[in-house]
Amino acid sequence: MMNSLYTQALRHHQNGDLVTAEQLYREIILTAPENPDAMHYLGFLLQQTDRLAEAFEQITAAIALDNTHAEWYFNLGIVLSRQGLFEPAIDAYTSAITLDRDKYFYWTNLGAAFEANQELDKAEHCYIVATKIDPNCPDAFYLLSVLYLGQERYSEARHNNHCGIIVDPTKVNSRIVLGQAYYELGRAEEAIAVFETWLRAEPDNPVATHMLNAYRGQQAQPQCTSQYIEQTFDTFANSFENVLGRLRYCGPQLVQEHIASYYPPSKNLNVLDLGCGTGLVGTVLQPYAHRLTGVDLSQAMLNQAATKQIYHQLHKADITAYLASTDEQFDLITCMDTLIYLGHLDEIFALIHRRLKPDGMLIVSTEKLAVVNDLGYKLNISGRYSHHADYLVSSLTKTGFQIDYIRDVPIRTEAGCQIDGQFICASPYTKGELSSN
Repeated sequence: MMNSLYTQALRHHQNGDLVTAEQLYREIILTAPENPDAMHYLGFLLQQTDRLAEAFEQITAAIALDNTHAEWYFNLGIVLSRQGLFEPAIDAYTSAITLDRDKYFYWTNLGAAFEANQELDKAEHCYIVATKIDPNCPDAFYLLSVLYLGQERYSEARHNNHCGIIVDPTKVNSRIVLGQAYYELGRAEEAIAVFETWLRAEPDNPVATHMLNAYRGQQAQPQCTSQYIEQTFDTFANSFENVLGRLRYCGPQLVQEHIASYYPPSKNLNVLDLGCGTGLVGTVLQPYAHRLTGVDLSQAMLNQAATKQIYHQLHKADITAYLASTDEQFDLITCMDTLIYLGHLDEIFALIHRRLKPDGMLIVSTEKLAVVNDLGYKLNISGRYSHHADYLVSSLTKTGFQIDYIRDVPIRTEAGCQIDGQFICASPYTKGELSSN
């Protein structure tokens, strides 16, 4: 009779009929108060329905009657962890592992309890053990990545994040993320294959074409194609500001701090915001501008910028084409987080110089190329360009600028890791300065 009721209770429990299952478990316990199996599964059910205090009572009573089941200690650990009782949870998970060392999720939960209890070395050990038990499960890799991020161990964080991605590529929505993970783990051929497969499926896709060029190391392209930029940012526009917030993008703050030291907020400047995006930099430029013009290739980004009602004009255009076509002169031109889509910069700097007033100012940011190459810039697997400081100084100087200010800055984070950049302020040489150089 008891076996029949227990079988029915388990069947209802497995089918999601928790009300009937609970009634049957309680009936069994009432009739046979020393039935540990019914007590355990009643406790598990109570944990599922957030009745944690009673769940604790039932599972501990079951273990008191039969302490040979690793799963019971594990479920007790879950109940305790959910109540924030991490030290007894650690004891419970440890007991589970003593009985069965080969379940990776016992180790990840023990690691999480150690981490919550600020025993980070022990948490790290548990997560690493879990990766050895089941190298094809991403959970432990992701837990290690988050742990390392909190410790500012960025290289290890990136490595484990990439490991988590590639062990289950079917759950990765972004081909770009998947390709980068393969590449960073030294599996370049598989990374390239991701983009070759994408391009075979979508032969005209500009993003797939651009990324394949980047991964093949084809540096001849002087800039990203307009189609690549437009498609990328049209797709990205609605989430752009939220994503940049998570990436700790500091461009607007850098601009605000710099121009505040040069200009009073008196709305007397004619300002051009190249690559204006959704208007993040425009917001800090507005107090200084009697006229603020924004230029961007992405209509979706411009639509977002328009909602801020800070620009007098917004132009959907390639920034090079816009500068070549306008006759307007500006007091201040900003080009933040935009030159990363251009490799060769002589043309854009020359055009900006033509559009700046003699006493005007240019503010730009780049991503930093740490090791100089023959070009002075590099197309990276991110799909963005980085520039060496020597190249930037040379390009600005030859196009008629003097460098007023240049410094290395952490421009944003990516996968939790710092992306080094350069923040530069330049102004046109006067005729006298040009003749003396």
